[in-house]
Amino acid sequence: MPHVTRRVGPIEVTAITDCDFAERPMVEAFPDAPAEPLLAAKATYPSVYTEDDRWRLRVRAWLVRHPDGVLLLDTGIGGVSAPAHQWAPVVGDFAAELAALGMAPHHVDTVAISHVHDDHIGGVLGDDGGLAFPNARHLLQRPDLDHLRDVAHEDEEAAAILAHLEPLIVADVVELIEGDLEVSSHLRLHPMPGHTPGHQILRIEADGRRMLLCADTWNHPAQFAHPDWPSGPDVHHAQAAASRRALLAEVLSHPGTVLAPTHLGEAFGEVRSGRDGLAAWRPLD
Repeated sequence: MPHVTRRVGPIEVTAITDCDFAERPMVEAFPDAPAEPLLAAKATYPSVYTEDDRWRLRVRAWLVRHPDGVLLLDTGIGGVSAPAHQWAPVVGDFAAELAALGMAPHHVDTVAISHVHDDHIGGVLGDDGGLAFPNARHLLQRPDLDHLRDVAHEDEEAAAILAHLEPLIVADVVELIEGDLEVSSHLRLHPMPGHTPGHQILRIEADGRRMLLCADTWNHPAQFAHPDWPSGPDVHHAQAAASRRALLAEVLSHPGTVLAPTHLGEAFGEVRSGRDGLAAWRPLD
């Protein structure tokens, strides 16, 4: 699949499309958003809809090459043994796409996990069950792991995700964090909870420029204008909406900030206020 790369000063950020497929009907993917305006948004944002009004789901991971090393934000849905394949109809291309970019697993020194949904953690293990990135520390917000452990006894999907992460925990390569973490002089992880309790984003700042790898803060471009519209998988709707509003206010107060969401039709974009006073997604690629 084609790769899209943008720079922030000395930092190179590459969006890797792990997979791209038709998921559930849009009204089922966002069941708590108002159906009529959700479907009407297709006229403005056709790239996230199929012809029959299903959610066209892109799953991306992010390769960040910076002066102090190599970081991955998320790892896609993974191979045939990864937990996402209980529902995803395809196998992820992440490992092959990394290789096509000349990136060997041992080059990666940091894997930041935005949150513990199965389409973000699948590639932390190889098909043989071994660590995909054996030299990397894996950064995860503690509330996400705590949540998995709390619900795994009654939630099969959570149990499968927890089991998939277990080899990392046993190998002692998981660094549990609480709150902000400065990864390097230009990179900072920041909690943005609600989608999951420990959902986090990556802030990139260099040479007066800013980019936010915002993971699943926004899963549909209409959520910029309507931050109270929940995503289907949001664990806590009010908290997720509050996170969207807070980050949106920050972005609008810093014109030129580039956003990089995991699941939208385009890998990079900006958000601007329209004449109607509502925020709108503006693709850059």
